[in-house]
Amino acid sequence: MIEEIPRKDILLAFVELPIDKKQNIVSPIQLMKSMFLAKNELKIPNFYEFEPYLYGPCSFEIYSDLISLLENNLIDTIATPFSWKYYRTTNVGSIKADLIIKNLDKKIVEKLNEIKKFVINKTFSELLEYVYKEYPKYTENSIINLKVFEKWH
Repeated sequence: MIEEIPRKDILLAFVELPIDKKQNIVSPIQLMKSMFLAKNELKIPNFYEFEPYLYGPCSFEIYSDLISLLENNLIDTIATPFSWKYYRTTNVGSIKADLIIKNLDKKIVEKLNEIKKFVINKTFSELLEYVYKEYPKYTENSIINLKVFEKWH
């Protein structure tokens, strides 16, 4: 178990973490599954609570924190041709996130980086397939049929 860190700080730091030479943006599904993996792999106390939902594990608290980060100009969004937006840190958000990252335990930062690289390099379906297979109890309300994944392989 790790020391208690405000969950919103971890969320902001996660968005900021650089990944190779790719533009540093994350989609809502990438963010949701990343925070779920962080909770399970890092055992973060007082972190987001997840429940089975349309695309597997979901925490509505993340959406509240994203709104707060947007309102405080720490993150902004990039529109897509789809119904969702990508998130990225603003200049002010980057400064705050860099300070958070600097003060986090290096093992936590390494694990968050590992999770982000893993999630960013997966397609939507690959990411869902991984989470669904590793955490099947979170699939009970999914609108995606697990048998679809079997047909893709």
